[in-house]
Amino acid sequence: MKKQLRVGFVGCGEATQALHTPALNSLASLYRIAACTDASAEVMAQVASRTGARPIERPLDLINDPDVDVVLIATPDMYHSDYALAACTAKKKAVLVEKPMTLNPRMAREIARASDETGVPVLVGYVHVYDPAVRRAAELWGETGFFNYGQFRCFLGPNEKYTADDILQTIRPAMADRWPGLINQLSLAAVSTELLGTGVEVKYVVGHALLRGLVIHDIPVMRRLLGEPVKVDYASIRAMGPPMSEVGMAIDVMFDYGQGRVLLQAEFEKMKVTDWGFQLRRDDLHLHVQYPPTFAAAAPSTCKAIYEKNGMTVEEIHGGRYETGFRCEWKHIYDVVTAGVAPIASAQDAVKDLELVDEIITVAVKSGN
Repeated sequence: MKKQLRVGFVGCGEATQALHTPALNSLASLYRIAACTDASAEVMAQVASRTGARPIERPLDLINDPDVDVVLIATPDMYHSDYALAACTAKKKAVLVEKPMTLNPRMAREIARASDETGVPVLVGYVHVYDPAVRRAAELWGETGFFNYGQFRCFLGPNEKYTADDILQTIRPAMADRWPGLINQLSLAAVSTELLGTGVEVKYVVGHALLRGLVIHDIPVMRRLLGEPVKVDYASIRAMGPPMSEVGMAIDVMFDYGQGRVLLQAEFEKMKVTDWGFQLRRDDLHLHVQYPPTFAAAAPSTCKAIYEKNGMTVEEIHGGRYETGFRCEWKHIYDVVTAGVAPIASAQDAVKDLELVDEIITVAVKSGN
């Protein structure tokens, strides 16, 4: 019989309630939700009641609790660094930090250093890295360095439009308890100012935040399949029609891989729409991967492979596996803890992700795009 690992939630917001809790409950032979903490006492109490977790008022008390083996950090981004460092110091068996791991490469290097020094694996919540379709794509693609073209796309509507259908009954904090998120919003501007200086246009501050907060999901998948790009050839941050507050944002990036090019596109729209995935092309193989909406817990991702065989063009669909990236993520963490498997998305990799995000926004600002 497998030993259960005891999980502590630092932050009980929408991601914890709607995504991680169902995944952990479905893996009851591997995990038990043991403790939780949140800035909102009401949210913490209700999550504790629903999950059977022990409510702990102070995050550091939860992190240092010997009855917690694995810590999930799902607070606003600016708090990730302090709690991840504390979890390393507390010698937890593993730490899962929601993306982005932290706000900039400087802070990320501190976490990576602490992970190395303490031996505590720090993993980042890039759900698509663990997705079955991505794993199958990596197997089919292999380690060849040559390719013709790649495109990664992330076209999404607002989260609240997906959750408004009452498919998720999450507990929201009262207005008086939303100060951590408000402070976090101010920190995003400060981080952009540190990198880009003062006087930068608002669209770049917003674009920088979107790159860190959502587009960063695609970067580790790109790296897993293609390796590191040579440079960022082109980057653009734009509003999709004036005024910016009433429409969406668009991000376009072209990466130079030497022989091949990769286009990364992201659009954040007002309509409830999901077109999220990627395609890769080389002379002997085309791959198309499509992700379902994040909040569709039972929808499978798919990987379509196109190649030639016996004079015919063959199309294979690899899908139909009703396995979410979040379940795969937690199963992988279990293997990291109990079998010593190397993390797929480690703190060291997250440093590279954030460095690439900073390079993208710097290229966009310098070119005026």
